[in-house]
Amino acid sequence: MKKIFKSVVTLMVFIAVIPSLAGVAITYLWNSILVTVCGFAVIGFWQGVGLFLLGQIMTGGFIIAPILIGGSLHKIFHHDGDWHSHWHSMTKEQKREFIERRRMEHFGFRNHKTPDADAAE
Repeated sequence: MKKIFKSVVTLMVFIAVIPSLAGVAITYLWNSILVTVCGFAVIGFWQGVGLFLLGQIMTGGFIIAPILIGGSLHKIFHHDGDWHSHWHSMTKEQKREFIERRRMEHFGFRNHKTPDADAAE
């Protein structure tokens, strides 16, 4: 039930509050600066919201709200900090081994010595 409530609140903030506040701010800044300095036309609230949403779409910024609320939506639905607690219970040696193993699995093509290179040295 807690996850559902958190998801609904996240969705409400994502859909309503953030674009509204951004729309007010963009409208105010546009009308006070760009109209005076550049001679652009005055815009209304909905045009300010539209500019905000356009900027979010063009920059991929739609992940901002879930992260500010408490992590990604994937974390909200699937994880209760299991990796966080696991990582903090590891010793420094275990963390170093884990990082090295991940580097070899995913980035093994970089700085990876082949057995032939080790024998040549």
